[in-house]
Amino acid sequence: MKVQERFSKDTIEFLRTAIEEAGGREVLFIAKVDVKTEKIHEVTVGARGTRETVPALFAHMERGDVVVHNHPSGLLEPSQADLNVAGSLGQNGIGFWIIDNLVTEVYAVCEPLLIAEQQNLEEDFVAEILSEAGAFSRLLAHYEPRSQQIALSKLFTRGFNTSSVVSAEAGTGVGKSFAYLVPSILWAEANKERVVIATATINLQQQIFEKDLPFVQKALGTRLRSVLVKGRRNYLCPSRLEDELRDPLNSDSLETLKRIQEWAQVTKNGDVQELSFFPSDAVWSRVCSDADVCSGMRCAKQEECFLAKARKEAAGSSILVANHHLLFADLSLRLEGFGFETTVVLPPFQRLILDEAHNLEKSATSYFSSEFSRPFLQKQLNRLYRKRRNLETGLIPALRGVFTQDLDLGVVPNLLAQILDGIDASDKQFLEVMGTESSLRLTRDKEGWWESQMMPALIGIQRPLLKLLELSLRIVELWDEQEERPSEVQELKTTARRLEGFSRILDKFKKWSDDPGNVFWFQKLKDGQGKTHLVWTVSPLSIQDVFYEAVFRPFKTVLLTSATLTVQGKFTFWGTRLGLNRVEAERRLFGIFPSPYDYEQRVLLGVPTDFPSPSSSEYQQALEGYLKTLLLASKGSALVLFTSYESLRRAHASVAPLLAQQGIAIYKQGDDDRSRLLDRFKAEVESVLFATDSFWEGVDSPGETLRLLVICKLPFRVPSEPILAARLESLANLGQDPFLSYSLPEALTRFAQGFGRLIRHTTDYGAVIVLDNRIVQKNYGKAFLDSIPLTKRIFALSSQITREVVDFLTGWNRKL
Repeated sequence: MKVQERFSKDTIEFLRTAIEEAGGREVLFIAKVDVKTEKIHEVTVGARGTRETVPALFAHMERGDVVVHNHPSGLLEPSQADLNVAGSLGQNGIGFWIIDNLVTEVYAVCEPLLIAEQQNLEEDFVAEILSEAGAFSRLLAHYEPRSQQIALSKLFTRGFNTSSVVSAEAGTGVGKSFAYLVPSILWAEANKERVVIATATINLQQQIFEKDLPFVQKALGTRLRSVLVKGRRNYLCPSRLEDELRDPLNSDSLETLKRIQEWAQVTKNGDVQELSFFPSDAVWSRVCSDADVCSGMRCAKQEECFLAKARKEAAGSSILVANHHLLFADLSLRLEGFGFETTVVLPPFQRLILDEAHNLEKSATSYFSSEFSRPFLQKQLNRLYRKRRNLETGLIPALRGVFTQDLDLGVVPNLLAQILDGIDASDKQFLEVMGTESSLRLTRDKEGWWESQMMPALIGIQRPLLKLLELSLRIVELWDEQEERPSEVQELKTTARRLEGFSRILDKFKKWSDDPGNVFWFQKLKDGQGKTHLVWTVSPLSIQDVFYEAVFRPFKTVLLTSATLTVQGKFTFWGTRLGLNRVEAERRLFGIFPSPYDYEQRVLLGVPTDFPSPSSSEYQQALEGYLKTLLLASKGSALVLFTSYESLRRAHASVAPLLAQQGIAIYKQGDDDRSRLLDRFKAEVESVLFATDSFWEGVDSPGETLRLLVICKLPFRVPSEPILAARLESLANLGQDPFLSYSLPEALTRFAQGFGRLIRHTTDYGAVIVLDNRIVQKNYGKAFLDSIPLTKRIFALSSQITREVVDFLTGWNRKL
């Protein structure tokens, strides 16, 4: 192709001069394309090389650019190195062209992804789709437009058009998913840009992908490709399955493995959710896709890889639905150096929607924490070396060769034993100090104990770990010098990076007292065999900086929404925790959209005034007694929310026999998988579910299944939880009231989420009973009442509350 077809006259002269000044050697140019003429109109020199090669400087490049370099030989045939670079650049929308030294011919190996002029959406057009005569009404016979939803969709549309950060609180029933899906789909189609939607819970993720998204696409008449993106652990690894079948963990697991093998022959996606049975975690963890043992492109079963197929599907999709955890897995790698213009866990994107955004601080804190534990470390060590039935297996035995004979590989078993013995000894010391406590945070008063008791133990772990790491890296170096390298070399590199990461965590613990920006803590956990071990964790004290750098700064549009983003009508608490205040004021948009449901007529809120204080020794007994009375009176159909699993367990043991006698099924969290437990609860109209923690949100049971919601205690978190304690302490050091500035706002959000479980549809009704007298006796009680919609309210003796509940439920049942 003649250069005049692709370059302006001035840029051709620039190229010739630059090549001549380089003595005819290779020169790498960064070129800009004029979108209108589709010709290069601006060129700069990126690097100069020899007559055979030139460095490719990725830092100089961005989407829509073209990398141009000359071949002094005059032959424009791309080398293998050229093709490799072109493939990498092409994934990021960067072109790769080759020219001759005289700049007369050009060969375009790959074309740039030109950035077209932004096509804004008309807010009124989006609103019309959701109106009484709009596209939705043509699909739903009894469609009723909601003014709140229409206003919310216009705000989200403005967020796309102006590349803004939008914070929107949308009460239950507003229909926030439709409000953001309509502009998302229209934007993706008009601008050929990918949109990522991330939620906190699997339930909402599945609802969006399986129900809402197909409906909106049908209403709009669009056919954009969309995909539900899942973490790699959801997918079967054919290579690991083959290995495990050759050497199963035990005879019990062999039968399960054979059933998985049969399924593997017919499944298209390899997704564990498609299995007709539920393999134990011990079995699935040995055959699922795992980054620690993945050989990537070098895998012999690459063509059969279910994860690779899923990632390829995501790369070709316009709408991606993921969860917060997977999103942060992607963002953390981008921050580590992969950048925001390439495929990492997710393909590159610039428009992001974060639903259930009230959970973001928790999700981000969890993901940006670093962990170290015996089971996780042993998993890596087993990759290096393992001896079973007098047979040595692992990467190190597999990579023994003539050129490694000078290495003392015989020390490997001893190094592994030293590492594991050191962890066992340190875990034992910690467990003795912790006693019955489930966690322990390093604080100033523990410095002496740490230095005298734990520092030697830590060094005892790290010293053999570093020797093993050094030996592993030396094996890699020796193999890298060979012309042919087996796939185990790359696996050893990956494992070595993991060991290096563990050592860095230990380095942080060595200097914990000099690092006020992190929380250093330990937690007791049990492994698959029920053995207790410790998890060493380093968590960020604040996520403001990392969230700003990972989310607010790099993405053009960020839409954040939830039913509970404000505290007392302000976004301050939630926004400050995420670093929203660092975003330019002109780029921030806010909106509050109340629920359209008639809470004042359909909900009764009751608080027994004769109930003992939740801190009283009499509380648990009173709770159990009143739950019996209340649940029998309501004839079940109740969700009882606890803040303590121990209280839940004791209450269930006391109440269940009585309810069973009356034919009322009673379930408790932990009896079964969360989704199956909820399905059983919904299926049996008069059943009762005792739950805590995650069940305060994400439970959607419209209709007669849920007519009574009992909130046992106001959901204040235990102030001794390590991360919470550190954050409260930090606020106190800044002169703020930790209770008013953190504990209370967090509890208000949690309370509103719990309250929101009752009414999920316009025809729903029911009673909410709060068995915590602090809501009427403490000054801050009013804040809890103000955090929920206005309802019928009764503060009276428990006996009167019971009668009122029965009358209220009976009255509504007759009306319907």
